[in-house]
Formats: sequence, C-alpha cells, structure tokens
Amino acid sequence: MTSEEKKKLVLKGELPSGVTQTRTYRAVAGVASYIGCIAVAFGVTYYLDGTAGVILIAALVCAFLLSLVTTLVLVRSINVTVAADKTVLTKGEDMVLKVRLSKSILLPSPVIEIRVDCTPHLELTGGSLFKGAVAGNETNRIKIPVRSKHSGAAGLMVQSVLLTDYLGIFTFAVKVPEDQKSIRVAVYPDIPDAAPQTELLKTTSRFNNDDDEEESDENSLTPTGLPGYDHRQYVPGDPIKRINWKMSSKRDIYMIRLDEQIRGSGQMFFLDCPPYIPDDYLLSVRDNVIEGALAMFTMLLREGREATFYYCSEGLWLSEEIHNMADVFRLQEELSGLEPCEPPALIPPELTASAKTPICFTSAVSGKDSSAVQIAAQSPDALIICSAGANLPMISPNLWTISNEFEFSRVQG
Repeated sequence: MTSEEKKKLVLKGELPSGVTQTRTYRAVAGVASYIGCIAVAFGVTYYLDGTAGVILIAALVCAFLLSLVTTLVLVRSINVTVAADKTVLTKGEDMVLKVRLSKSILLPSPVIEIRVDCTPHLELTGGSLFKGAVAGNETNRIKIPVRSKHSGAAGLMVQSVLLTDYLGIFTFAVKVPEDQKSIRVAVYPDIPDAAPQTELLKTTSRFNNDDDEEESDENSLTPTGLPGYDHRQYVPGDPIKRINWKMSSKRDIYMIRLDEQIRGSGQMFFLDCPPYIPDDYLLSVRDNVIEGALAMFTMLLREGREATFYYCSEGLWLSEEIHNMADVFRLQEELSGLEPCEPPALIPPELTASAKTPICFTSAVSGKDSSAVQIAAQSPDALIICSAGANLPMISPNLWTISNEFEFSRVQG
C-alpha cells in the first residue's frame, strides 16, 4: 500500500489492511490456544484421570461461553466520547486528545484497545495504539499526546475501539458515534521576522508602479481623492461576488460595487495551493510558501505599502486587504484552517479584471506543477514565487524562490 493510499484511509477513518491482518492473526492465535487447552484436557481425561479431565473440559467450555456472552453484553454498554484540550495550535505546540470510556453496567471490562490516527499536519508522540479497561461504573480517560508539525486544517481520528473477550479469543468493535470519530484542529502558520529583501521589494514596487500608471486614466476617485468604488444597496439578481462584505457588515445591509475595476492602490497577490493528498514534504513546501507570503506582507507594511491577498477556500476565491499588522494576524488565522481545493479559475477574476500584474505564491512542486505552469502560460508577466525545496523548473522568467530562512532569490534562467 502506498503512502497516498494510507492517507486516503486515514481521512476516511478506515483501518489500513495491515491493521486488519493483525486483528485476524490475533484471533487465529487465540482460537489455536484455546483448542490447545481443550486438547490437553482430553489428554488428561484419556491418559491420567477421566473425572478430572471431564471437569477440566467442562470448565473450559463454561469459561468460553461465559466470556463470550459477557463480552457481547459489555460491547453494547460501553460509551466512547472524544475531546481535545485545544483545537487551535501554533506549529510545534503540544495538545492532548482525551478518549473517555464509560459503561452502564457493573461488570468489569476486559482490555479495550483504541487505535487513533491523524493527518500529516500532526504527530502522535505517544504512538497510535492505546489500551485500557473500565472497572464497575467508573470512567477511564485515556490521554493521547499530540504535537503539531504543519499549518492548516488538521484532523485527529479514532480509527477503532476494540473489545477483546476475557480469554483473548474474540474481538468486537465498539460502536463510536459519528460525531466522536474525529476532531478538527487548526494549526497557525508562523509569521517569520524576515530581513528586508531589497531586490524583491524593488521588483514588486516596479510591478505596482507600472500598473498604476496604466490605470491612472481609468480610475474613479472617491470624495477623499483616493481610488475606490461606487456602491449601492443590493437587490435580488445582483452578482453576489460584487458584494462588499466589510461595508455590508458595518451598515447592516448588503452593499454592492457598481464598477467592475479593482482600484486598490496596493499590490495584488494570490495563492496557488494545489489540492494534492498531503505528506510531510508537500506540507513543508506549503508552510514555506504561506509563511513566506506572511513575511512579504510584513516587509511591505514596514515600507508603508499595502496589499491584497487572494486565496481559495471551499471552491471560492476570498480576499484579505492588508493595511496593518492586525490584517496580517487575521490572515494568519484564516490560513490556519486552509484546506486546499480546486479554484473556479487559476487566477482570481477580480485580479484579471484589474489589469494589474499578478504576483503568485505557489506551493506546487516538481512533478506536480501543472497549476503553476498554466498560471505562467496564462499570465506571462506574472511574478511567481515558490519554495526553494519545490525544485520547480524554469516555468517563468519572473520566477523567485523562498529559502528555509525566508530569503527571496530570483531564479536565473
């Protein structure tokens, strides 16, 4: 089974084939051991003492039936609930997944085996297999240590809760409610304190100045003399994508933009984040790119410049205006729940309509770079920034890389 197939099973909450094979082996071993005991009892009956042998056989049969019936009763009485002490983490932060086992009858339970798994964003520092039991009406809380490794929308899954009978022959699955099978965790990307990147800032400034000159004759002015939009109240039938959500929330009514052009005075960036099944390598590249973008916005703000950042979530392009560090922190929070998806368009339509030269942060890697290649072909003048670890080929004359130390370097063709 490949690593990608395993990831699919984890996301579905299913058991990999290796785990199922282990369960089968244990069941066969338990049955074989019991049959061996019966054989010994028959040997005692035949060769040593018939009465003692019969008593021994009867005891083994009764023990078998009692263990089976008791376990069948217990498996229906055990309740499983799952909780976490934190659901929002920074990278490298520890948390605890708590699995609570309880039951409604007084009979003590045999061994309960809990198997958990997680997405590659997280690490199970104490292993994935835990065992416990519940005596009487008591509750057993099993604590599972977890550590975050990569940013984005992560998940913890209870793959199985198994109850083995007292003789170790049969294993039954304890039913876990659907809403208790998994927990979502958001992991914040870091905001690196990167040194000023003079060459990159000059390049983005040149892009922005060229675009502003081209649009200077087209831009309308607000009463303050700054580029902006005209607005009116939303009426049914208006395009939803033209709703100004910030203004709508302030006025408590839906307001839409009347003009088609995007007339912001800052540079426009967008994130190309292909929805590949994640592994440590792909998530490391994605972290590098996202944190590089946050570092870029911090540098721009230090220079007194603003920006607009587009990213795709749930199949829609969303934007975040970057005017101050509070906006960067808000974007950091939004990206903590990022789940890569297929965008409705490779480049945000608003950015295309603005006639501004796009600057693309891409988490594409060599061999999985079709989206970045198409962006470069669709917008030849675009500035494309990728991770140095992505090993992308020279897909654009304006290709830049981000190192692990968040230094931006232009790739020389």
